[in-house]
Amino acid sequence: MTGVPRDAAVRRVADNGRVDADPTADPAADPAAGVPDAAEPVGPDGLEVPEDWAERTDDDPAAVAAMREERASRRLRQTVRDMTISMLVVTGAVVLLVAPWNRTTPDPVKVVDPSSVISGARAAEPWPVLAPVGLPASWRATSARIAVAGDGQDVVHLGYLTPTTTYVGLEQSATKELGFVAEQTVGGEQTGSAEIDGVTWQTFESPDGKHRSYVRQADGATYVVEGQSSWADLTTFTKSLVAG
Repeated sequence: MTGVPRDAAVRRVADNGRVDADPTADPAADPAAGVPDAAEPVGPDGLEVPEDWAERTDDDPAAVAAMREERASRRLRQTVRDMTISMLVVTGAVVLLVAPWNRTTPDPVKVVDPSSVISGARAAEPWPVLAPVGLPASWRATSARIAVAGDGQDVVHLGYLTPTTTYVGLEQSATKELGFVAEQTVGGEQTGSAEIDGVTWQTFESPDGKHRSYVRQADGATYVVEGQSSWADLTTFTKSLVAG
């Protein structure tokens, strides 16, 4: 032991309690020295493979090709599935955004066919019943009925909406009630007269100036064309009236 350092003849103790081998020992004396641990088997593309993969691939190259093809097919299916899900999500979002703006507002105007009321009144009344003929399609009938006045006389009503969405009505009756004209003209007062297609009509306006009317008495009946429309619209409607 003469001349050999003490720390070369004994094992050293590390700080963590691990005993290290003699640093002066000859690696050739230990057969396991310098041999790295066996690596875990890793297949193509870094994917895990069975432990005997190396033996399989060495013996059967076709198995390697089949394995790679299966992995490629699996990736393709995964990609297609992800794309499909993404497209569904995007489509749903677009539908939610577009749907509220794609809604159509229904027309609040209820159009009626006044022909049955007109024909029924003409068959029942002894006086000429007027009705519009040849109005443009932009004029829409919205009401038609036969009511009864206080004295028992029928009141034939026809209501229309003008192209400018204002109202024009025709009230006609053989009633002798004094308040009939005042009621239909909304308390209107006579302001003058107008000649329309050779026929003279009296003009009425309501106290607030918003309601205008044409009034005419003939053949035992009273005819009132009234509404909040312009005089031009009232005139167009009055010109279209024909007795049946």
